[in-house]
Amino acid sequence: MRVWMLAAALLVLGCDAPPGKVAAAGGSGGSNASAGSGSSAQKAAPAPSASAAPVAAAADVKLVLKNFDEVQALIASKKGKLVIVDAWSTYCEPCMKEFPGLVGLHKKYGPEKLACISLCTNYSGLGKPEEELEGPLEFLKKQGATFDNILSTDEDEKLYKKLKIASVPCIFVYDREGKLLKTFNNEVTYAVVEAFVAPLLK
Repeated sequence: MRVWMLAAALLVLGCDAPPGKVAAAGGSGGSNASAGSGSSAQKAAPAPSASAAPVAAAADVKLVLKNFDEVQALIASKKGKLVIVDAWSTYCEPCMKEFPGLVGLHKKYGPEKLACISLCTNYSGLGKPEEELEGPLEFLKKQGATFDNILSTDEDEKLYKKLKIASVPCIFVYDREGKLLKTFNNEVTYAVVEAFVAPLLK
């Protein structure tokens, strides 16, 4: 009887992993781990996910207010480069899921050949547009989005009409002359966008 009790006690003691091991196991779990779960976990992640994206200083990421006409002027100012405009919102889960793909394209091809612009459509007309800056800017900083980030001052529904879309996410590709080449919507992936863009950048 004593032998069995001793063996049971040893088994129970053996199940307690060191705190460091437990933390490491938790940090390498499923894809739902948050981006802020620790810098060591972020560095270890090999995939180009949201947790791996933040490599730029937060101060390098900015979000500015522009209306529709000002956004069009920004696109025109990128003449000589292919331009990708990602219309997104923090209220849109598919938008946030695919956003790291835009950051990846910027790192791979920009800014010499490719100009990336993110167009946040959070403003719905309630209050002032600047009241919507905080949430999107925090997200953009976590992504390391060092390209042009715009928060539209047009109400979202009015902006959709001007862009001729029904909703976000929506990705626009403009040629080197500023003409619209392609519109991607219906929760398209950036793998599809890159397959279209890559040959044009050669």
